[in-house]
Amino acid sequence: MVAPASSPPAAAPVAAPALRAVLVALGAVATGTGATVALRGPAAIPGGAPTTGSNDSVLRFYAVWWAAQGPAAWRLARHPQIDPARLRAVCATTFLGGLARLAAARTSGRPHPLFQALTVMELALPPVLLALRRAAGPEQR
Repeated sequence: MVAPASSPPAAAPVAAPALRAVLVALGAVATGTGATVALRGPAAIPGGAPTTGSNDSVLRFYAVWWAAQGPAAWRLARHPQIDPARLRAVCATTFLGGLARLAAARTSGRPHPLFQALTVMELALPPVLLALRRAAGPEQR
C-alpha cells in the first residue's frame, strides 16, 4: 500500500507569494535608497549634514553595496524555488545592517525617525522572511 502524499502546510499558499512580495519590496528600498545616497551623498539623508570628504566617500561607497542588495533580492523573488542559502545571505546582511545602526545610535545618538523605523524593519524582517520560507513548503525548498 502506498502512503498518501503529504500536503504542504496550510500556510504554503500564502507564504510563497508573501515571501516574494517582501523580497521585491526590500529590493526596491535597497536599490532606490542606495542609488540616491550614492549619487547625492549626505544631502540625500533626512537629518543629514555636510561632512568630511572621508565620511562622504565611505557613505557613497557603502551605498552602492546596499543598492546591490536590491537585485539580489529580486533574483531570489523571481526564482521558482527560493534558494535557502541565498535567502539566508540576504537576511544576514540586512540583519547585520540593523545591528550596525544600533551601534551607531548607541555611540552617536538617536538618528532621524526614518532610520529608527528602518532599524526595526532590518532586525524584524529577516526572521519573518526565513519563517515564510519554511512555511512555503517543500516545493519551495
